[in-house]
Amino acid sequence: MSKVKRLEIIFHDGEPDGIRLYMRHLSPIKTYVVPRQYLNEAKSLTGVNKPGVYFLVNDETGALAKLYIGQTRNGISRLDDHNAKKDFWNKAILFLADSEHFTLNVLSGLEKYAIQKALDANRYDVDNKAVPKYKTSEYDMPIIEEIYEEIEFIMATLGYRMNSTTKQSGQNVYTTSRRGIVAYGTYTGETFEVLPDSEIDIDKPAHLESYNAKRQALLSDGGITKDQDGKFRLQRVISFKTPSGASDFVLGGSTNGWAEWKDQSGNTLDKLFRA
Repeated sequence: MSKVKRLEIIFHDGEPDGIRLYMRHLSPIKTYVVPRQYLNEAKSLTGVNKPGVYFLVNDETGALAKLYIGQTRNGISRLDDHNAKKDFWNKAILFLADSEHFTLNVLSGLEKYAIQKALDANRYDVDNKAVPKYKTSEYDMPIIEEIYEEIEFIMATLGYRMNSTTKQSGQNVYTTSRRGIVAYGTYTGETFEVLPDSEIDIDKPAHLESYNAKRQALLSDGGITKDQDGKFRLQRVISFKTPSGASDFVLGGSTNGWAEWKDQSGNTLDKLFRA
């Protein structure tokens, strides 16, 4: 049986999309979510100058597209340099120490671990050019893994899943096929995720311009590549709020994802989840 987790959220100034603080009882970290325009305002909050790791994210289109991960020894002040030099991000998520766990060794190891996990997840365009070469002690790894588990949980509650998903991951994989295009995905009940190696019908535009723009962005940054057979293939996990959004993105046009996506026995999502 999964354990129950209780999360407390404080909305600074009472704004749902403003500065937020996430806390769990006995957790080694506190999480500050700071929209870029409120960066200076957030500097006055209690606890924001502690060490930790942070994620700079770009989710202006409604889904996380790009991120950068770093460490800070002086909390939110570290972001001043990024505010001046990095244009892509619109939100910072800081995981700052609420205990003595964050030694400098743990901090460096956690940064390295988080970057590697983000790359392994293959979901987002990770702005970090390389994984730090810092050598993590085997004695620090249990603490790092425990803290990262908390980070991964909080990121998921914010809508940003950091775990990896593949056709071999053991999850139920659904397939859609039309006009010679074959794509794969998983369904969580809340999101539908199109998996790497799915083919994309670039020649047929989707009915929503935002999906066409997403295709072009992925083509530009290597998220979609053209193989030797002339087919366009997805290279990372892409998440959608509905099965139909996922099938529209893959197949183009306007589709009914509840009928398009099928399991290995040919059962549609509609039959599996709505019957």
